[in-house]
Amino acid sequence: MVISPEPQPGSAQAVYAALRRRFADGEYAPGQRLTEMALAADLGVSRTPVREAIGRLLAEGLVVPAVRGVAVAALTAEEAEHLFVLRADLEALAAELAARRQALGQIAPAEVDALDRAVDRVEAAVQARDARASAQANLALHRAIGAAAGNPFLEDTLHRVWDRIAVTTVANLDDPHWAGAITDQHRAIVAGIRAGDPESARSTAKSHIEAAGRAYRPLSQSS
Repeated sequence: MVISPEPQPGSAQAVYAALRRRFADGEYAPGQRLTEMALAADLGVSRTPVREAIGRLLAEGLVVPAVRGVAVAALTAEEAEHLFVLRADLEALAAELAARRQALGQIAPAEVDALDRAVDRVEAAVQARDARASAQANLALHRAIGAAAGNPFLEDTLHRVWDRIAVTTVANLDDPHWAGAITDQHRAIVAGIRAGDPESARSTAKSHIEAAGRAYRPLSQSS
């Protein structure tokens, strides 16, 4: 992903970046109402950059208009299905490319070791029954795999998909049946990358996201 300069504190870009991080970390619940006044007070900025940031979030579909402000967008079952079909192929490609780079010696050993540690952090958070920490660690792992693919355009697209899904990932990882299944799946993906086996990495990543989609849709239907 292309690294942009750090935005000026208090600017619309800084506010937008802060709000995007909150969405990614699952700090907002689907349907939660957000107002310019409350966000400005929380972030310690004026309402003008908040208004501009909210405009960008509206354009990206992360929030929707609501009475006296906006509300955090909740995916419908159909939207979730569409996103997970896309995500499965994108993450399968990311894992495949990472494995190809590993086979060519283009990934530093420390970077592959970091993937294993990222899996360990997800497992530790899941075992601690901390859904929010699990969601954050899970997203960090998937982002690390996306970065290992070495394709900034793919990584940028993945970030957009992850952000739409992240709002309700906390709820998914609060499901003990799904949360307990992900560690083995994560380890299989990373094992394929470490072995430099593109087909294994691709198939395990695709299967993992397809399973995530099956776990996700009932939750979106009940929201």
